[in-house]
Amino acid sequence: MSIPLDRLYQFVESVAQQASGERIVIYRFYPHGSKKLEDLHELHGDWPMADYDLLPVMYCHDQEPLMWNHYHAQDPEFNLRRKSRRQQFDQCLLLHSEQRSHNLQQYQSHDFVPVYYWSHALIARDWFRYAEYYEQTKRVQKIFLIYNRAWAGTREYRLKLMEHIVQLDLTEHCKTTVNAVEPELNIHYHSHEFVNACMRPQLVLENYFNTTTASSAASADFEVKDYESTEIEVVLETLFDDSRLQLTEKILRPIAVGQPFILAGTQGSLDYLRSYGFKTFDNIWDESYDNEPSAEKRLLAIADLMKTIGNWSVTERQLNQHAMQLITQHNRQHFFSQNFSDQVIRELTANIKMAHKILVSGNTGLRYNKYQNL
Repeated sequence: MSIPLDRLYQFVESVAQQASGERIVIYRFYPHGSKKLEDLHELHGDWPMADYDLLPVMYCHDQEPLMWNHYHAQDPEFNLRRKSRRQQFDQCLLLHSEQRSHNLQQYQSHDFVPVYYWSHALIARDWFRYAEYYEQTKRVQKIFLIYNRAWAGTREYRLKLMEHIVQLDLTEHCKTTVNAVEPELNIHYHSHEFVNACMRPQLVLENYFNTTTASSAASADFEVKDYESTEIEVVLETLFDDSRLQLTEKILRPIAVGQPFILAGTQGSLDYLRSYGFKTFDNIWDESYDNEPSAEKRLLAIADLMKTIGNWSVTERQLNQHAMQLITQHNRQHFFSQNFSDQVIRELTANIKMAHKILVSGNTGLRYNKYQNL
């Protein structure tokens, strides 16, 4: 799916200019989704060089988790590439989408002023806009839908969850797949060196599940028949075995189509979601897994919850389906509401205004003068 994300950054640019009262130079990764430093380009490549010297700069790293060590190793002095190093401002703005972040602290200590907002909320409203007009016709064949695609980097836990599913005899309840060979790394998981050895599966997972070659970019896509043939989506977020909070379009996908969900994310992810006005399912099943600090225990708790739901009686399932529907109706209406988009935009506007004030009030001009004299 081709997504015109430059429109998002043009919108961010307009909000930034309105909030700050001046033009802001926007850098974003292009092609979109790239994590390469050489792909960090200015939104407008035809502005005069003086603009890059004298205007505030905002680097947009709002789609992916922040990776301080990765970029700092490439550019120790500036961390992110700048078109001009004779900039008037000592600091620059960093647009990001994560909270509780040790990475963010590193950026702040190296002259970046953070601007937080939930970027994936606005992205998802665009990506899933047609879901507003979709009406489900359920023909349930499996209880759980799990889009299990790429597993590189922070996604290693996805393989271990598949092993738990096999060990708890849940395979027949799940509509899912495995990527035996990670598309980004071109390596089989049995040959992969796991960051957390506890997430390494011992089973040969492709003996139990169909395989797929879908990449992580496929999270913008879904099949209507997948939702019509399942009851509950188990959402596998980008971050799980991590201290940070960052939710992406993945959790908003079931919300947009009106599907109940179990969220595999970092500790406190359900609270984060509720802070934006969404409801979760704590009156139907045990959501205490969300408060578990240990990633291994949280993952096993999610698998145990799936086992509990899989063992519901016919009567329990019928009663709970009605309760789930009330929640999914609320969430779907809220997702497509003006109130939700206004909430995210107000957050963006307020945080840009605050960050710009810090940028201006703390500026000494020493960086600009240093390079003017070279």
